[in-house]
Formats: sequence, structure tokens, C-alpha cells
Amino acid sequence: MSHSTGRRPCDLKQYGVLLLLVILPWQVFAAPPTEEYKLKAALIYKLSKFVEWPDPAEAGTVHDFGICVLGEDFFGPALEVLETRETGGLPIRIKYVFQSEGIGTECQVVFVSKSKRAFIRSILKNLGGQPILTLGDTEGFAEQGGMIEFTRGGKHIGFKINLESAERSGLKFAAPLLELATIIGSQHRQTEP
Repeated sequence: MSHSTGRRPCDLKQYGVLLLLVILPWQVFAAPPTEEYKLKAALIYKLSKFVEWPDPAEAGTVHDFGICVLGEDFFGPALEVLETRETGGLPIRIKYVFQSEGIGTECQVVFVSKSKRAFIRSILKNLGGQPILTLGDTEGFAEQGGMIEFTRGGKHIGFKINLESAERSGLKFAAPLLELATIIGSQHRQTEP
């Protein structure tokens, strides 16, 4: 004798979709970095060589050069390789934070993950004025106040630079970097004589 509970039995297809939804976040988190994110990790390191930060003595005692990822990590081990290198004579340390409140003085560079897309404007407002290089690859990142936005053009990665955001934070970019970028938010463009 069968009892009806008012629920329809779950068919195999629905179960498969449910199982996929439960398993997917783990698979995405554990996925190896794509070639795109390996290249972006290398670019973060190279870009840090073209940025001048305020004197570390003014900011307090700095022992490491912190590269922080805010939100979901799409880099995998590609960023951790940088911990064998230095920037500005300081050893690089990678840190992963999930809330912008977790960003402290140990972060000189913050990569804002696409997973924080809905919060970018408030994150950048909270970080504004601090000597922290903000990077991201979400469309419109630089227009919203991020300093460097990675862009895609076919198989190439380019970038936009928001000079006003950098200047408010006391950061300066070297001329060769500016020549390679699309500059936005700058009132300092050279005028024709």
C-alpha cells in the first residue's frame, strides 16, 4: 500500500541538476588556472615594477609586498609562484580575503575578483585614498574608480588606467606603462603646443 505525501518523486534529470548545483562551486574553486589568469598573474608582477608607492617609512613598517585577492580566486597556484620573487626589495606575499574589511596595510596590491562585481563601487570607495593599487578584470572597473582594469582584445590582454584614482591614493605610474594603456579619468593629458 502506497501513501501519498503530496510530493512528486524526483526524477533522475532533476536529481542530476541538483547534484551539479551542489558540486559545481567546489569544482570551480578547485579548477586549475586558465592561461588567461596565468598571464594576468605575470602582469600583476610586471605592473608592480612600474608603480611608485609613497615612502614605506611614512606608511609604517612594511616587511612584505602584499598582493591580495579579494573574492573568489581564479588564479590558483599561478599567483603563489610570485612568492619566490621581490618587488621594491620586499618579498612578495599572497593573501586571499573575502571581505574588503580584511584588507589591511599588508596589501599593496588588491585584485578585485569578478565575484565581487556587485560591490565594486563600495569596495573602491572604502579603499580610496589608501596607497593600494587596485586591479580588476570586470568590465567598467576603471570607470568605477579602479586603478587598472585588464581588458581583452582577441587573444591579447590590455589594460585601462584611471589616473585620478591613482593620484588620490598617492601612487604614480611610470611613463612606459602609461604609453601602453588606455588612460581614463585624467585631466593631465598633454596638450598640443
